[in-house]
Amino acid sequence: MDYTLHENGWTVIVEDDIRDLSSSDILNVAKLLSEQTVVVFNKQIDISPENQLEIAHIIGDVMKQRNKSRSNPINLIDGIIRVTGKKNDKGEPGLFGHTSALDWHANQASNKNRDPIVWMYGAEGMEGSRTSFINMANVYENLPDDFKKEIKNIKCFFGYEAGKYSTTPYFRDHVNTESLFDLVMTVASGKTSLYYPFLQVFGMDQIDEDKFKSIHNRLVEYILDEQHSYHHNWLDGQILLSDQWLSLHKRWEFDKMEERVLHRIAINYKNVYESYP
Repeated sequence: MDYTLHENGWTVIVEDDIRDLSSSDILNVAKLLSEQTVVVFNKQIDISPENQLEIAHIIGDVMKQRNKSRSNPINLIDGIIRVTGKKNDKGEPGLFGHTSALDWHANQASNKNRDPIVWMYGAEGMEGSRTSFINMANVYENLPDDFKKEIKNIKCFFGYEAGKYSTTPYFRDHVNTESLFDLVMTVASGKTSLYYPFLQVFGMDQIDEDKFKSIHNRLVEYILDEQHSYHHNWLDGQILLSDQWLSLHKRWEFDKMEERVLHRIAINYKNVYESYP
């Protein structure tokens, strides 16, 4: 498998048809992902949902929907979510079907057992839409040493508040204070990164509100520095993978969400690492 790095130095660009890669190649893609945070397959292909799942299972287990009654409108098939405003045969849109921006976030930020790879396949109507990514390992690497020392042992808790990054009706408001996450973490690939999806953060353990706000505002300033970003302008048939411990992503406002259909799969690294992160 041949690949190049984007001019930002970390986004992996693959021109091969993913269906032509061996199982060994697919596992190497996953290792690259855990080191570089984003892998883009540029080739435009028409790939079935079943074939997508087959390839995903080479890497690890695929997240299945637990609440079948809620997930039916957003499921394409079990394991693949429809991200779209396009209606199904019951007249129901998929997940995140709003035309407004789906702001910066990580998938299931407050769930320690979440599957850390998000697979996105641009099925139809993608041209003109944009998804952006922030490399949080790069953000951490570029922090001043004194700030790294200050935040080294901080633990955070996360949740969801409607309207903060999405207006989807499928999520419930919650704050999970039971699960604490290291602000600075090292994943199985050896990459050290911030874990700070800032629109999903609701506090820091044993840190008062004023101090939390001060650290938070400073972190957000570094995170949003353009040097850490990759902007993907979609074409139909492209596949993009991102690591949810090492990156944040954002879908920008798009007026044609009732035509745009993206397939999303959440995958773990079971066949790549014994444990992850």
